[in-house]
Amino acid sequence: MSVLAKSLTISCCVEALKYSRPCILSMNKSLTLLTFLSLSNLAYSEETQPDSPWKVTGATSLAHASGNSDSASHSLQLSAKYAKDKNEVFLGADWLYSESNGDTSTDSFRIQGQYNRQVTERFFHGINGSYFTDRVADLDYRTELGLSLGYYLIKNDDTSLSLETGLGMAWEEQGGESHDLVINRFVQRFEHQLSKRAKIWQSIAFTPKFDDFNDYNLIAEAGIDTTISEHWALRSSVRYQYDSSPAAGRQSDDTTLLMGLSYSLGGFDDVKSTGSESIANSWSTATSLGFGLNSGNSESKTIGLSFDSSYRERKREVLLSSKYNFAENDNSTDTDTLRANAQYNHFFGERSYLGAGLGYLRNQLSDISYRITPSVTFGHYLVKEDDMTLSVEAGPGVTFEKVGGITDDYFSISAAEKFTWSINENTEFKQSLSAILDPSNSDNYSLAADAQLNLKISAMLSWQITATWTYDNAPAVDRGKDDTTLSTGISLKF
Repeated sequence: MSVLAKSLTISCCVEALKYSRPCILSMNKSLTLLTFLSLSNLAYSEETQPDSPWKVTGATSLAHASGNSDSASHSLQLSAKYAKDKNEVFLGADWLYSESNGDTSTDSFRIQGQYNRQVTERFFHGINGSYFTDRVADLDYRTELGLSLGYYLIKNDDTSLSLETGLGMAWEEQGGESHDLVINRFVQRFEHQLSKRAKIWQSIAFTPKFDDFNDYNLIAEAGIDTTISEHWALRSSVRYQYDSSPAAGRQSDDTTLLMGLSYSLGGFDDVKSTGSESIANSWSTATSLGFGLNSGNSESKTIGLSFDSSYRERKREVLLSSKYNFAENDNSTDTDTLRANAQYNHFFGERSYLGAGLGYLRNQLSDISYRITPSVTFGHYLVKEDDMTLSVEAGPGVTFEKVGGITDDYFSISAAEKFTWSINENTEFKQSLSAILDPSNSDNYSLAADAQLNLKISAMLSWQITATWTYDNAPAVDRGKDDTTLSTGISLKF
């Protein structure tokens, strides 16, 4: 199968997420996409030469939350570029979809292509076409076809900046009305390789009606790709769309912030390992931020903050952590959760320890005003190696809580399992499971599970993907028992 055929096959899986919460992701669909891309890479590596003129990249920023609030959003995209001799081909597709509590807030699809032929070192002419549909904006379809003339202001190995203009036709149906238009087309594109690991890109496409420049569409995009391995990169981008003549009851502009993973079938050029780091007995602190913003026909914002700090030496360790998640859609709060933990452990052997801990939880949607749990635990490291640890612990404590407006305090048992694995010099996996049990009431217990993947960008920066599941067997009245969240963001380690 040719690279072009592969690109067309992958175009069935294209970009999504416009108005919802980019900081919370759909696990099943994410894993499906990643598996698909990995299999695609195996086939590609066997059939494609290293110097192939094709560069094919797929990206995803998927989101899902369930429990007391239900939301899902999916951002998938495909781009393919061919450059050889005097010929250039650009192909792209994206699909944006999100829903909140059963209502669709985004559903759009776009596919575009362009062929350019170099006339001189800098001048080129070409043909372009695109198709776009957006249910939320009440745009059934908009199809464009045109000719263009362009010029590279800058064109070298690290930087390209081009301008192009042309004429074309547009056919659209919006708000139940059909239109055939003659359009102008003005496009600016920019790419710059900041370093071996980082590339920035930006584009503006302005398409006014031929005889009325006040009737126009505009799409502006900008982003940064940071490679984390030969085939994988982190992608952060912002997209702004403006329609001067929207359908009745719809807004003219939409803004989208996307954060996710990008995968290159051919691999990214000049990616080298940063090397391993020795682990010393000292403080290690990491903070992460995930942020999502959408405005226009749907309003939403998401904030995810986390803090993890640890101090280790031979006879003792201190573990501190906190996590805050907030999501709002159309001025209605969907998530507002704060969880924090502090623990001190003293070792009386190579692997066994006695610890004292304090846990705190506030969850507005579950109507948990507070849950405070001081405890004393006995723990043991089943595995304690440089690249892998596995520990279990349990002990008595007291729980103070206010749930559903009712305050309570009771003797409790706290238990936990913690696992860490340095898969390689650039990838780390963490997982934990904790429980709070009321011995006097077997129906009164709560569980919390976390799984985290850290993908190293540099000595201090990592891309962090976290899955969280919480379960309360005795929730407040009219509240669900469980909540699931998958979040992503940038982590700073110091």
